[in-house]
Amino acid sequence: MQQRSGQDERLARYLLGDLPEAEQMALEQEYFADPEKLEEVWAAENELVDRYVRGRLSRAELVLFGQHYLQSPKHRQRVAVARNLLEAADGRITKNDEEQQPISWLEILLAWLTPRRLATGAASLLLLAALAWLAIERVRLNRELGSVQTQLSAQQRREHEIAGQLAAERDQSGRWRSELERALEKLSQRPAHSPPSVLTFLLTQGLSARGQGETQQIMIPREADLIRFQMKPDELDSISYEATIVIVGGPQILKQRSLKATAGTITVAIPASKLPAEDYFLILSASTGAGQTREIDTYVLRVTR
Repeated sequence: MQQRSGQDERLARYLLGDLPEAEQMALEQEYFADPEKLEEVWAAENELVDRYVRGRLSRAELVLFGQHYLQSPKHRQRVAVARNLLEAADGRITKNDEEQQPISWLEILLAWLTPRRLATGAASLLLLAALAWLAIERVRLNRELGSVQTQLSAQQRREHEIAGQLAAERDQSGRWRSELERALEKLSQRPAHSPPSVLTFLLTQGLSARGQGETQQIMIPREADLIRFQMKPDELDSISYEATIVIVGGPQILKQRSLKATAGTITVAIPASKLPAEDYFLILSASTGAGQTREIDTYVLRVTR
């Protein structure tokens, strides 16, 4: 029996799945880059199949052949073709030629089906297919990258807008707080014989889920200094609340945060001068954490003077 070289042994172990992963990857890089290397693998595979159908594999090789090589339907088909060719070739050998060297199915197969130039062409086609796949994959990845960058840009713009809105709301809240403090200080400095005019309104009904609700009439006399709105919503399961007053079809005029419920009542105070005769929405929201709120009630107000 002809002794196999170290390279033949290495290729046989590769085909049997018996090479370490690093060595297997290195071998694959070699034969993908060099068509002649691919021919060596092709020849080694033909020899391995020939040894299998002739029953010349060792016990260890036979186990690996069944566990790895024969798991592929294409490999099983190739083994079946090799076995049929071998049987056809052996059938032509006469009894007088029994002492001659057996005809290898590899020789028949290479002469009939796979010339050397065909192997080289197959390697070139394989490389072209790989390059085409890489080009398609690159286009797909570039498209996905562009989509992600667009989404990130939109998200960054949205975050910038939200940050600007929050800064404007903080600035407006600061101005309202200053005005409210000045109004309260002014009230506290009034003479005893001229008590401050503070009006309190209990808001009894908000909008329903269908947007229907009672419009509550708020009559503010000229001498009023401070208006307090009190609300008793059904849901009081938050530790902090937020109230927003907007003109119907117009701008927001007040936002107060960090409101607390006392005895089931939430109170919002606003200087009377900031409530001209208009229709308003007073929106009450519960803080849910991380700067998020959940609307729990909306009241419709009609202010007259």
